[in-house]
Amino acid sequence: MRLADGLQTFIDRCNRAMPPDFYTRPLAEQRALYLGLTREFPYEIPPDVTLTDDVVAHGRRRLRVRVYRPRAPVGRGLLVYIRGGGFVVGSLETHNTVVAELASRSGLVTVAPDFRMAPEHPFPAALEDCYGALSGIVVEAARLGVDPDRIVLAGDSSGANMAVAVAMMARDRGGPSLRGQALISPVLDFTRWRRGGADAPLLTGGEMEYYTACYTPDPTQVEHPYVSPLVRGAFDGLPPAYLMGAELDSLRVDAESYASRLRAHGIPVDLVIEPGLVHSAVRARGLSPAVEDAWARFCSRAARLACAEGDHASQ
Repeated sequence: MRLADGLQTFIDRCNRAMPPDFYTRPLAEQRALYLGLTREFPYEIPPDVTLTDDVVAHGRRRLRVRVYRPRAPVGRGLLVYIRGGGFVVGSLETHNTVVAELASRSGLVTVAPDFRMAPEHPFPAALEDCYGALSGIVVEAARLGVDPDRIVLAGDSSGANMAVAVAMMARDRGGPSLRGQALISPVLDFTRWRRGGADAPLLTGGEMEYYTACYTPDPTQVEHPYVSPLVRGAFDGLPPAYLMGAELDSLRVDAESYASRLRAHGIPVDLVIEPGLVHSAVRARGLSPAVEDAWARFCSRAARLACAEGDHASQ
């Protein structure tokens, strides 16, 4: 299997900025190194998008979100993007330009919820934060100028895991009705990482073992349907999906298995395994034409899931 053009340079620069053994370092250093990727791979906020930090209420809690609003929305659909980072590293800043580009390219208001991270706040803290944010957004949809019946959950890696789990929570709790799920390299079975696993470019078995231990310090939790949906999850009643997998990603099998489970329940799925791509390649969109093309299609397809007939989603 051959790397797509530009990706070897991307991998080399990633490994210099954030060494593969970063997870063995103090937690504050891990998070600083991850944030440093935004300086190694800088992107501008699209000029047609405005950012606003906001809060939404759910019960007695007030949850922080960042709202990305395109200058000329193509409809009242909404994308909710949950960031990756293994539940341990990452912030609204580490994915700021990615989410802003998603809003610009989709033409839809896009919201990034903030959430508590492990190991300080293990499962299910982050999920409850994201579910609460989603519920609060629906209640305040009129103020935010979006249609609460046209919401698509999106995310990458562990963020895609949370998007799936939040969709299950919404179904199980009689919560918000979702129009779709748009996922990049979802990790949906943590049981196979409890004792490490195979290394892949930009995602080692040691890193996955570390994330698993941080998120589910109680070993019995790793099989929970909201942690490892492919192990014990139920798939009926979930919304249609666009799944972007990567050919050279150890999580490729998760996307393929999830697509099969959804199809078995009659749920429309579009699965694309992008040739020559690796895990977390979206940061390489400025270096690799293949990544740029995959990212552009992801944004368009996420918008299509949310848009009403007659709306026009940009490419």
